[in-house]
Amino acid sequence: MPMVFVPVDREDARRLRDGQELTSLRGCAATAGLARAADPDAGSEELDFIALSNASVLALSVTSDPLRLVLAVDVNPGEVAELGGDLGEVSVGRVGWGQVQALFVDEPGAADAVARARVGPGAGGTLADAMVEEPVAALLAAADLLWFAPQELDQV
Repeated sequence: MPMVFVPVDREDARRLRDGQELTSLRGCAATAGLARAADPDAGSEELDFIALSNASVLALSVTSDPLRLVLAVDVNPGEVAELGGDLGEVSVGRVGWGQVQALFVDEPGAADAVARARVGPGAGGTLADAMVEEPVAALLAAADLLWFAPQELDQV
């Protein structure tokens, strides 16, 4: 499981880019539990897409920026611990900017939908709780995260 999708606030991403490591992060990855819960024919790219989608929901509870930001991070296996379950939740010990492979960000028009999803009845609950909330489902259906290269951080 080398690729982990880690939601962060932009300020944390800037500190990371400026040389500070981030520690004790939550994210999602294509874990064995996620693979068991997915379509048996799902390949690694599809599992990564599911993990990214789950991380985008996790961002609603672990970040506060108006638009979600998820980093695709190539982690060292010893820095990742599976948290169990079938949503691919993991804990990441530490991340440096050199490990960031891509940025995934909401398009600007998604701010209202993100705000509605953050304050829904399941706000502050578990990732599994959030996944069944109507405002979260509406956000996932309406707003795809856009891909950016790491050097484009200041443009997102």
